[in-house]
Amino acid sequence: MKITLIFSRHKEHGACNVQALLKIIERVKPDVIFEELSEALYQEAYEEKTLNNLESMAIREYVSKYDVPHIPVDTYQKPPNYESIQNSIFDKLFYGAGYESFQLRSFLDQVQTVIGEYGFSYLNDDSNDMNMEKQASLIHAALEKLNDPKLKDKYHKDREVVLKREDVILDNVYTCCKGNDVKNGLMLIGSGHRRSILRKIEERAKTEFSKINWHYFSDIYS
Repeated sequence: MKITLIFSRHKEHGACNVQALLKIIERVKPDVIFEELSEALYQEAYEEKTLNNLESMAIREYVSKYDVPHIPVDTYQKPPNYESIQNSIFDKLFYGAGYESFQLRSFLDQVQTVIGEYGFSYLNDDSNDMNMEKQASLIHAALEKLNDPKLKDKYHKDREVVLKREDVILDNVYTCCKGNDVKNGLMLIGSGHRRSILRKIEERAKTEFSKINWHYFSDIYS
């Protein structure tokens, strides 16, 4: 079985847009799509149509032409008020740490410019990971400047949730592949997960009974 793993983002920006993602999906021609969505957000995207992120808009257009299943795999149960707590953390990091916050915002503006110009080729490249490392370093500097133990604790708990979500996402994908005749799948997930997900896939390859032949952005454009 083969799964092409494409790293994306949830909002359109410049070259990273719905039509660009749709072209990628059409190039892969998947018989199943795995989405970084919870079951609740999946319902908002496809039943209520109140969620319109980049991936869901591209997938809605694709499945209107080709009848393929698309499955929400981000099903880890997040803590209560997770999103509001996460927003409050980053609000303090972006605006509460003086010069360190300014550096963080400036760097993220630079990254946005790169995303706008290079789109999915950037999100699926090692340069994305390097910039994510730089972002983490700037966040650490802002946390140190704020010197707020409660904020640090909230931030580290947020990172733990992210790692647990990744584990559940991969668990769901492997489980689905064991129970179904998946010949050519597509998995979409945010580029912030890239380094961690690739590492976890490499580790799982040593122990997983169900062997997946993972393909990547470079494979479909090679």
